[in-house]
Amino acid sequence: MLGFVRDRNVMLTTHVSLNMLLATFALGISVFAYGFEGGVVNTIQAMPKFVEQFGELNPSTGKYVLSPDRLAYLNSLPLIAYAFGVVLSTQLSERFGRRVVFILMNSICASGTAVSYTSTTYGQILAGRMILQIHIGMEAALVPIFMGELVPAAVRGAFVGSFTFSHIFANFISSIITNFTSKYTDHSSWKIPLACIFAFPSLALLMSVFLPESPRWLLRKGQTEKAAEMLSYINGAKEGFVVEDQIRLLREALDDSVEKGRWSDMLKGTNKSRTITACIAAGSSMLTGMSFAANYGAIFLAQVNVLDPFMITMVKRAVLLLGPITVMVCIDRLGRRSTFLFLGTGSALSLLVMGSMGSIQSQTTDLKKAIVAMSIVFPFCYIGSFGSIMQIVPSEISHISLRDKTSMVYWIVSDVCNFAATFTLPYLLQAPYANLGAKVGFIYAATSIGFLVWAFLCYHDLTGRSLEEVDEMFEAGVPAWRSKSWVSTSKMAQLTAMENSKGGVVMDEKKAFHVEEATHVEGRQKD
Repeated sequence: MLGFVRDRNVMLTTHVSLNMLLATFALGISVFAYGFEGGVVNTIQAMPKFVEQFGELNPSTGKYVLSPDRLAYLNSLPLIAYAFGVVLSTQLSERFGRRVVFILMNSICASGTAVSYTSTTYGQILAGRMILQIHIGMEAALVPIFMGELVPAAVRGAFVGSFTFSHIFANFISSIITNFTSKYTDHSSWKIPLACIFAFPSLALLMSVFLPESPRWLLRKGQTEKAAEMLSYINGAKEGFVVEDQIRLLREALDDSVEKGRWSDMLKGTNKSRTITACIAAGSSMLTGMSFAANYGAIFLAQVNVLDPFMITMVKRAVLLLGPITVMVCIDRLGRRSTFLFLGTGSALSLLVMGSMGSIQSQTTDLKKAIVAMSIVFPFCYIGSFGSIMQIVPSEISHISLRDKTSMVYWIVSDVCNFAATFTLPYLLQAPYANLGAKVGFIYAATSIGFLVWAFLCYHDLTGRSLEEVDEMFEAGVPAWRSKSWVSTSKMAQLTAMENSKGGVVMDEKKAFHVEEATHVEGRQKD
């Protein structure tokens, strides 16, 4: 099948071929399943029939409620399964390849959906969500690094950033469905959204026929001919593309590396700072208000009690789409650092405003509407910074021989931080505990400001650089604030030029490279 499609490949843009688009679309559909599932499960928790089925009867009111304990367990215990999924994905993908894991994780998604749909007890719905979280953990660990290995450096930020767009777009679609079914008075109100999840892993499995194996993974495993075949499948339609030249440079980068991919290499030399950067980036994506917006958004809006929480959730997710779209448009043009610092500042400020409004004793209708407005502005800025750009970090910062291990560390740290934030949040929001309500914005604003200071000092801008050139930049000890303007003069810059060139790269008899119309490197030199 790949051979048939390869022979009919065409260039759609300067850097994107039809086959590359098909491959990344398959990955995007898989991420869509992840986002849709999360949006459905987080929203149906506020539906009366779901609460009646899986909650507890409050004897004083005669109504069913999901207690803070049950909410905390439902939203935090599955994160243990998420961590298992991360470990499983990284171990299997390093040993058996990316494509095998892609097929396995979508099969797991379908299984978890079946368990959730047929649930009649709290224990069963918890088990179903844990199975789905295994899929999500595998998804998070696999897709960014897989996509980062398939697409050229010039568009890597936009394509890896589409991971967040697929997730948010799926949330938006799920909000339309849950808003429609929330008006039902029977159990179909929460069962129909769960049933809809089945469509996406099924489509992803069908699209897997267009998904090649990672050429860089194949090279690390010594399968040079297969790697060349996969590179030709992706880039063969590019004018002047010579697969032997790119294979040779990738092979040389591997041969020149002193790291052999051992765990001990994670804390040696420049890899130590890269590992620390990945861990801090993982924490920043979870400790800056994500759980507040994602897991308890509908519940918080119901507490504010000024507008229909399901309608506002749908509007919020529609506005959220602008966040990843903004990132996809700007990140490869303005750079990682500039985009992150600008939108991250907006995220912190919106949290401060939300907390300040929540501190006012007399909560008027207009004030409550303003809090709702900030609850919409915050996710837009968050998704455009902490929620997307920081998730690109593991796909490009790690050494080429440590990509799976760095990804596993990143997502496990992310999971631990997510667990801490998700488990504590209901106690911060609700009575009889802290009952902070909107004032929880002060806590997340403080952590956001701390991470912004770190990013200014330590976060490198890797815009438009091949993964191999990134290795060279860290070995050169380039400070974060000079990373965007740094220019390499080695053969790794030539590899970047080959990936990003319009006309291709040819090699003369002395093995010297000549880049035709490689505007990317020339443009950096002018800067």
